[in-house]
Amino acid sequence: MLAKKEIAQEQEEELQPQPIIKSPPVAGNWALGGFYPGASLKYVTDGKSAWELRAQSGSGIFALGSRYYRYFTQASNPRLFFGIEGDYITFKGKVSKSTGFAGGAFVGGEIFLTKQIGLLMDFGPMYISLSDNNFSESASGIEYVLNMGIYWHFK
Repeated sequence: MLAKKEIAQEQEEELQPQPIIKSPPVAGNWALGGFYPGASLKYVTDGKSAWELRAQSGSGIFALGSRYYRYFTQASNPRLFFGIEGDYITFKGKVSKSTGFAGGAFVGGEIFLTKQIGLLMDFGPMYISLSDNNFSESASGIEYVLNMGIYWHFK
């Protein structure tokens, strides 16, 4: 009978849900990010905020910019946030060559698969403005942008 009780307790313990990870890294860490079509370097300052430098390139377009993150949750999984972004943009087509900027806000979250690997997704409006000095043309407007990436956090 004693053995049956021990086996029942062991089976009950095995059925308890296990968290994916104990807790994500909180403060003072760096992260390398990869997303299509670019890469980033992020520094989590105090667990409540982070700064990121991003570069993206593809089909004649290059964007370099920074982001500021403010976290709603610090040591939970997923880690929810909102933020702002500003980018410098260059564009080269068959006939025109343009420069400009983009700026906007976003909300999202990062789900940690391990203590160091996280999947990030955010969404928000971006104001984009491009101008071509050779043809005295310019274009601007608001676009909604979805970002997804994978981040490796380290100290």
